[in-house]
Formats: sequence, structure tokens, C-alpha cells
Amino acid sequence: MNNRTNPQIGDLIEFKGWMYRHWAVYIGNNMVAHLVGCKDNGKTCYECKNSEVRHDSFPEVKKRYRTWRINNLLDAHGFEVRTAEGILEFTERTKGPRTYDIVNGNCEHYVMLCRYGVNISFQVEALKANVPGFLGAYKQLKSIKRGWLEINETVPYFDILTWVACGALLALTLIELRKN
Repeated sequence: MNNRTNPQIGDLIEFKGWMYRHWAVYIGNNMVAHLVGCKDNGKTCYECKNSEVRHDSFPEVKKRYRTWRINNLLDAHGFEVRTAEGILEFTERTKGPRTYDIVNGNCEHYVMLCRYGVNISFQVEALKANVPGFLGAYKQLKSIKRGWLEINETVPYFDILTWVACGALLALTLIELRKN
């Protein structure tokens, strides 16, 4: 993390939303590459097959969030950083359709892969550590989703998950606020 406000190619950009952080990697020319979640399931998504990695205007993306910062959080911990060319090649190669999974493949996972070649999301790790039963509930919800889809693919199964995910993220936010 640093206090710079002029991102360079390969910098990780952390956008602060109300309940979560969205992540992108700066790719130059005022553009970012980021994993955009479920296009047909509203604002809350935990798993879907119609997501995509997009290259979007940095000013347009930052309008959607309260604040943003450059946060190359693993640099200080000895992780090898890809070259700018390597990051650009990776973002170009991975652009397009992609499966989104909040636990194993979200926007934070994507940018960590872009910069460091590491598949990790600290938001998910914090949920695992601070919300008892988070992974069990997630696995149950995926199972319920599969069951509902077998019955009728038009069932709005995301309503239940939205409330559960919001509750878990609210708990994480409260824990974070207490730390500060």
C-alpha cells in the first residue's frame, strides 16, 4: 500500500464499497482490468458462469465506489512481482468470459494472479477466520442452488444468498471497524 494517486502499470487498485472491496489492476492509458461478477444476477453474486474479465475506464470504475487507493499489499512481503509486460500480457490473455466464485475466484483473486501469480483473496480469508461456519454455509448454499436449478432454472435462488452474504459481510465490516 502507498499514498500515490497516480497508478502505474501493474498497480493493484482497491475500491472501497459499502460492504466489500472491489479490485482491479491498472493497465495504463487510464484503463483497469478487473473481474466483473454476474451480469444477470444483480449486484450480489457468489458463483456464476457468465462473468468476465474486462478492460474498463479507470474514471468510470472509480465513480461506482466511495474511495480507492493503490494497494500492492504483497510487495512488502517478498512476493515476486511480474513485469509490466507480463501483467499486460496476462490481462490481455485472460480478457473475456470467466467463471466467478466468491470463495475461489473473485476480483481480488484475479488481480493477485495478475501481479503476483498467487490465487488469494484476503477478504475471503478474513471471512473464513472471523465468521464461524462461513465455508460450510457457502458449500450448503451452492448445494441448494444446484438443487433448485435441477427443479426449475428460473427460481430466484439468489435472494436467500444475498441476505446471508450481506450478513456475513456486515459482520466482517463490524469486526474491521472494531479493530480500527
